Amino acid sequence: MSLLQLLFALLLVLGNAFFVGAEFALVSVRRSQIEHLDTERAGKVLHGLENLPQMMAAAQFGITVCSLTLGAVAEPTVARLLEPLLHALHVPEALIHPLGYVVALAAVVFLHLVVGEMLPKNLALAAPERTALWLGPSLVAFARLCRPVTRVLGACSHAVLRAFTVEPKDEVETVFTSEQLNRLVGDAGQAGLLAPAEQERLEDALGLGTRPVRDVLIPGTALVTVPPSVTPAQVEALTVRTGYSRFPVRAPGGGAFLGFLHVKDVLDLEDPDGAVPQQVWRPMATLRADLPLDDTLTVLRRAAAHLAQVADASGRVLGLVAPADGASPAGPGPSCPS
Repeated sequence: MSLLQLLFALLLVLGNAFFVGAEFALVSVRRSQIEHLDTERAGKVLHGLENLPQMMAAAQFGITVCSLTLGAVAEPTVARLLEPLLHALHVPEALIHPLGYVVALAAVVFLHLVVGEMLPKNLALAAPERTALWLGPSLVAFARLCRPVTRVLGACSHAVLRAFTVEPKDEVETVFTSEQLNRLVGDAGQAGLLAPAEQERLEDALGLGTRPVRDVLIPGTALVTVPPSVTPAQVEALTVRTGYSRFPVRAPGGGAFLGFLHVKDVLDLEDPDGAVPQQVWRPMATLRADLPLDDTLTVLRRAAAHLAQVADASGRVLGLVAPADGASPAGPGPSCPS
């Protein structure tokens, strides 16, 4: 009976090693390492990567079951096997059971840590692709088998977290803030991993979103504008000459911007020599000059606006900005290209 119990304990250690190795392999492996492999096992590993929270829950469930069962089975079995040896060594009767238990516990813990934890973890970290292909499909099958149990356990853990006003999350957030990215770029530059020019370019790009929109606006004097009386024929001629498709409509004498024209809106007008009707003019949003570029792009995209005028605190229009201009660290061009 003791031999069977020892074999069962060994199987539990190997089972623990399987769950630990599969868990670390799925966490460590990259999708790009698996996607190019056109095999059934690779497909199952990809399924596991797409459902990583469920895989982690199944692995943790398996590790817990194996560890608790190992403690219940292995320690008393090893302790009983040691009792004849301790008797032969003339250990006092009162110390045989405690000493056997301590030695058995130490042996089981050592075997559990080395074979059941550290060895599979190091193997998975050293060769994540191979380990994932070996162990991943079996973990996927086990996760499907114990899905009802892991769902109940997950719901219970979420309920406990909510009781402490903590919002449960099943996935690790891997989003970096701009400050963290700036530190990463700075550290990479100091370590010599980035050339000075590359570091400067990255720092400029990361700082772009906090710059005010006034830094990238197109001044009114640099724009190709049209008067309210412009005709479709004149708009078409301007498009051919400049290569631009959007033209701000400006009041005579360099006055306010009244809207803008898109060349595609005037192509089908019946009278090519008559003034373009105001109904064809597209509205132009107004932005504060100190609005950060991140917020500027959000406003323009939400409003599906091609152009917006930028005004200072007094309401004086300083110029125009287009989404493409705000997205470029080099700043805008002299007019409004398509």
